[in-house]
Amino acid sequence: MKKILLILLFVSIYTFGKTPTPKLIVFISIDQMRADYFERYNQYFIGGFHRLYSKGIMYSNADLNYAASETGPGHATLGTGCYPWKNGILSNDWVERTTFNDMYCVSDSTAKSVDGAGGGASPRNLVVTAVGDWLKQQSPKSKVITASSKDRAAILMGGKNPDYAFWYNKTVGGMVTSDYYTKTLPLWVKTFNASNWSEKNVPAQWSKTLPDSDYLKIGPDEFAAEGKRKSATTFPYGFTIGKKAEEISGSPYGDKIIVDFAMDAVKNEGLGQRGVTDLLCISLSNCDYVGHAQGPDSHEMLDLLVNIDRYLGELFSFLDNNIGKENFVVALSADHAVCPLPEFNSQFRNVAAKRYISATDIKPKIEEFNSMFKKELNSPEDILIKNAFINYSAGAKAGLDSIQLEQRVRAGLLSVDAYVDIYFRRELMTREKSDKLFIEKYRNSYYALRGKDYLYRIRENCIISSRSSGTTHGSPYSYDTHVPLIFWWNDAVPATITREVHSADAAPTLAKFAGFSFPKNLDGVPLKEVVK
Repeated sequence: MKKILLILLFVSIYTFGKTPTPKLIVFISIDQMRADYFERYNQYFIGGFHRLYSKGIMYSNADLNYAASETGPGHATLGTGCYPWKNGILSNDWVERTTFNDMYCVSDSTAKSVDGAGGGASPRNLVVTAVGDWLKQQSPKSKVITASSKDRAAILMGGKNPDYAFWYNKTVGGMVTSDYYTKTLPLWVKTFNASNWSEKNVPAQWSKTLPDSDYLKIGPDEFAAEGKRKSATTFPYGFTIGKKAEEISGSPYGDKIIVDFAMDAVKNEGLGQRGVTDLLCISLSNCDYVGHAQGPDSHEMLDLLVNIDRYLGELFSFLDNNIGKENFVVALSADHAVCPLPEFNSQFRNVAAKRYISATDIKPKIEEFNSMFKKELNSPEDILIKNAFINYSAGAKAGLDSIQLEQRVRAGLLSVDAYVDIYFRRELMTREKSDKLFIEKYRNSYYALRGKDYLYRIRENCIISSRSSGTTHGSPYSYDTHVPLIFWWNDAVPATITREVHSADAAPTLAKFAGFSFPKNLDGVPLKEVVK
């Protein structure tokens, strides 16, 4: 009898101590979300962010660990567990080494439109597989579906062979794809697109959700360096009847339509309800749009985050009711963060920051150096080509070897005040130890088959912009690379982990948590606090 009791006790401990295989993996990217938003604004979160932050495992020191802090590389890294140097997506756009033609990261001229819209995009430039591919390889009946406002976000998170990747099209007022994935839209997507979602769900104006006093703690609503939405920079922002589908980008409703579409996907595709593990990837893009225009310290950003929190709360409640909270796992991260408005940093934080205007502060100086260098070498050819490549043959004709030529190029480029360091191809293709600051992040960003001959590092807390308003990202500094990384499942023991981890760790962690294998040569690793 004692022996039977011991066996039953062992079985009980094993059963209740083991996390069941999830029926649905929900992988969320909030485009341009800074990790510090959780600390700054947690008091206002009552929905999905609150559940993740208070009941999940939060990695407070998560970093991209590469320099190309942009949307394409960010989503490719999240999806594949590989940095750009392996996954091939080294930037949103690049210049092809052989032709000098510009290439968009998901451009594919062979990918045709579907039912008259979309097309022109696929994952053909992604050179490795992603978490959805690993899942489907071992469980062919599993479904992988992605949705975003941006084609590159949906496509690159989805990997090589998802069932569907959908992105928002303002002309359609709904979701589109390319024939890389399907020859015709599923009936439920056609129904969603025909529902006139924006006119039915978007109010007359975007107004503040919280009391004014909460926003004023951040700073002023009106700030000269903020970009305008239509003709305004302060709340409320009106929408035009009949044009709401065009105007929701840069507002909370541009994310709400993606969340509503995701819930339709769960319902109509039976995600998490078919006896296998499915994967739903969602990328919400409007944090990026608002961040670029108004900056991370704006009233608009706080209000957007408060609304996303509510939308994710609705999504999680929907999954609780339709799948069961014990049957799904959530991972949330970001593709990159963002630099504050330089003017805001200067005025309110006493930080040395500057906005360089590309047309006046950068381009003329590079052109002047290029022209001067041509004359000095008595060369009929440009030495710098498309601000990406060096004409080594012209240098050789003038008697300069590659090292000498690079030294001269470096000196010329560093005469531009915005630049503080230059990294050449020969430095980026090796893993030999170097004392150069940030070089490992630049190496992790550099895919040799598509890489430029040199990369530059901008001065810290500064941006290069084409406009006198708004801000951007793309640097190796922590304000661009420090992102959230949170995992939640029903039995998770809440914890905040302070050791450094990386966004590339998300995919292999999800794979191991759900019990399927992944390639051995990833840059990311399963996080022990999640998969122990």
